[in-house]
Amino acid sequence: WRPATAGSRLPWTVVLLGGLHTGDRAALIVPPRIAANVLAVDWPWRESRSLSLREIVARLPRVQEAVLRSPAVLASGVAAAAAQPEVDSTRIALLGASLGAPPALAALRLTRTPRALVLIDGSAGLEAMLRSDLKTLLRPAWLATPLAALAFRLGRPLEPALHTRAAAGVPTLLINAMEDERMPRPGVLRLRAGLPHAVVVDRPGRHLHPDDLAGIAVLSAEVSAWLDRLPARADGRPQASNRSGSQAMPSSLGGAM
Repeated sequence: WRPATAGSRLPWTVVLLGGLHTGDRAALIVPPRIAANVLAVDWPWRESRSLSLREIVARLPRVQEAVLRSPAVLASGVAAAAAQPEVDSTRIALLGASLGAPPALAALRLTRTPRALVLIDGSAGLEAMLRSDLKTLLRPAWLATPLAALAFRLGRPLEPALHTRAAAGVPTLLINAMEDERMPRPGVLRLRAGLPHAVVVDRPGRHLHPDDLAGIAVLSAEVSAWLDRLPARADGRPQASNRSGSQAMPSSLGGAM
């Protein structure tokens, strides 16, 4: 948990899940100047996150349980944030980055509290996404194909295409790297097709990495500005924008990537 800076007027609260090796540390890399409360939740996995193929196979039931619990962990994080006295429950956003995007989308089936959804470097087509991601991690690379197929069988309930309807009526922002080496472009376009009400942004560069502090600062500012632009409904809650279609990242933002 990282509270908004003192004096922030009506700050948003962002509940987020990053990639597997980022977890709850994601709250520490959001620039403190961003006027928002930030709650980063971790993946529900207590063991090592650098396992060999043999170790993964030996732990398959526990791996599957942890993966399928991730949306509930996010929903619990939303409930915990909403219970804080300094949090405006009508200004809570759910954010998923990289492999955190599928659980964030699925979490909308478990909680209707979030008033906005942000997915950064996400994709539909979970098996292709996992295969592309594993190819950057495994040696020999051919292991990525059978392991991705197995992982998809275990985690199919998190397939983003199954949960896009849960985001209907929720203002949504999709940001993707144009040279993303880990998220296949067809999957990115499939996700966008399933969320036709979303504002979509193509940013220059490759897949977001937790060490890219400059890039994270740029994205944090872009997300914060988008949240602040959301129109309010009569009850004070933001409403979905009618904007859709791809747009380029403004040059002032893209240059910092």
